[in-house]
Amino acid sequence: MRLIIMILLYVLALSCTSNQSQENQELAVIAAVYKMVPKELPPPPPPPPNSEVKEENNINYSKLKPLAFNYAINENFVYYDFDYINGISNRFIPYKSNELFQEKILDSSYMKLVERLSELKEIEKIDKAQLDKIVHNDIVFWDKQTITIEEKKENNLSGIISFSKVAFNDEFTRAVVVVGNYFEHIGGGVGLYILEKIDNNWVIKYTKTLIMS
Repeated sequence: MRLIIMILLYVLALSCTSNQSQENQELAVIAAVYKMVPKELPPPPPPPPNSEVKEENNINYSKLKPLAFNYAINENFVYYDFDYINGISNRFIPYKSNELFQEKILDSSYMKLVERLSELKEIEKIDKAQLDKIVHNDIVFWDKQTITIEEKKENNLSGIISFSKVAFNDEFTRAVVVVGNYFEHIGGGVGLYILEKIDNNWVIKYTKTLIMS
């Protein structure tokens, strides 16, 4: 009887460790995507010498500052309607490709990973403290997907970024996540990100825009 109890406790400990490891990997994927979201837009460069473009209002380009964006992360994982997931094309855009409009046809192993997203329907909250540690930044969290113009002004926010649960392959070397962004009055969108683990770091490899408004 004692041996059975010890075995059960061992199995339970392994299960808890496995779940914790998957949660840490999930947060690491979210952090990798969040870090790649542009946080500022550089000012426009001055027109070249002898350009026909005239400088309006005597703009002093040397004093222009970057346009900063302050995003909040939705503290809830979002389940997007993935009923159509099987119909998604296997044509993805390589992340930060130097070629304009370059597309890559992904094999079935990637698309099976995408299909796993439809199974992740649990309603859960993001571990805010742990994600803050991984990002090494004071993240602002929001309790919903949307934000009004008034709320943006009151909280000095540019928009809300929401994440789905993350689907992994069995080896935890590939991951896929859906990311939504919402900017009241400006619009928003939903994108699909495929990442791979390289040198123990999650790196975005391919993206696809699902919704743009």
